[in-house]
Amino acid sequence: MEAGARRAIIDAAREFNAGRYFEAHEVIEAGLDSVPDDQWELFTGLIQIAVGYHKTTQQLWSGALRMLDSGLQKTVPFATDAGGINLAALRERVRADIEAIRSGTFDAEAFARQPPRLQPLVDE
Repeated sequence: MEAGARRAIIDAAREFNAGRYFEAHEVIEAGLDSVPDDQWELFTGLIQIAVGYHKTTQQLWSGALRMLDSGLQKTVPFATDAGGINLAALRERVRADIEAIRSGTFDAEAFARQPPRLQPLVDE
C-alpha cells in the first residue's frame, strides 16, 4: 500500500476512534489520491461508513442507514485485512448497528460507551 494511503488510514483511525467521524471522512477523502485503484471502492466505503456514524450521532437515522449500508456493501468484496485495517471487526459492528437502527433498538448511550473502531493493523 502507498505510504500516503497508509498515513490516511492511521490519521483517519485517530479521528474515527475519538468519535470525530466527519473529520475521519475528511482525512480519508484527502488521502484518496494515494489510494491504489484496486482499493478505491474500499476507501470510498470507509468514507461512507464514517459519514454514516456522523449521522448516527446526530440521530439522522435514514441518512445514517443509507450511508452505513452503502459503505458496508462497498467493503464486502475485500479481504478482512484489506487497506491495512481490521475490516472484519468493522463490518461486524456496522452490520450490528444497521440492524439496531432498523429495529428501533439503537442505544445511543451504549454507542457512546462502546463506539465503533477503525483498527489499523500493525505493519509487518
